[in-house]
Amino acid sequence: MPKILVNSVPKSGTNLLMQIIKGIPGVFNEQSISYDGLHFREILKIKPNQVVSAHIPFNASFSQELKSHSIQQVFIYRDLRDVAVSLVHFINNKLPQHPLFTVFTKRLLTFEEQLNAVILGIDFIGEEKNNQSGIERYPGIYEEFRMIYEWRKDSNVCSIRYEDLIQDDKSKDKTIFNIIDYLWEDLLDLNMDKFQLLKLMKQNINPNASWTFRKGKIGGWQEEFTEVNKKNFKKVAGEFLIDLGYEKNNKW
Repeated sequence: MPKILVNSVPKSGTNLLMQIIKGIPGVFNEQSISYDGLHFREILKIKPNQVVSAHIPFNASFSQELKSHSIQQVFIYRDLRDVAVSLVHFINNKLPQHPLFTVFTKRLLTFEEQLNAVILGIDFIGEEKNNQSGIERYPGIYEEFRMIYEWRKDSNVCSIRYEDLIQDDKSKDKTIFNIIDYLWEDLLDLNMDKFQLLKLMKQNINPNASWTFRKGKIGGWQEEFTEVNKKNFKKVAGEFLIDLGYEKNNKW
């Protein structure tokens, strides 16, 4: 049975993918492994049938370590604009320990200002420097997450887009079938066919069971970005969106 790592860009459907994976008979999620940047190699200790989640930046040597330990990584990513919008809402409503929370509650009070801080980065001043992370500047979402996106280029990884899991049933089924084909050459050990397993994995989806879920819309950024936000995002990560395949040019 597989050892499964669900790696993701934050706010990109981590819990949705975990629910899908945990719909596989026998798979368990034991939250006893540290996933922070200093201790992510603890993941190498996972057992057959176990799934763990993490937000790990790409690292070529760690990729080889995962392969040598027969750990299979399913990686999920999302349009960075939607990630940015989701992150602002998440910090405001559910993440007071984030370094930007004090900035949002005391200094930048409009959503446009907050979103610009997430896009461009911001220097902390005064009490804002007394954050749990001990940092003096938030680097901006592109700088913070860009190396996580690099996993999509790794041939050892099953990379999927969040949008393909929620777009429609045809797209969702195709994506889940890709996960199944990646995890197993055949399903003899599970004593079922792919369609039976697909049904079980889909049945385990329950957005209400995720404390991080808000709306999960595709393209929700269009309702939130001002023209100033768009201009700043294009400056910082316009080419990145094109590279990811979310845009053909910067005329959005």
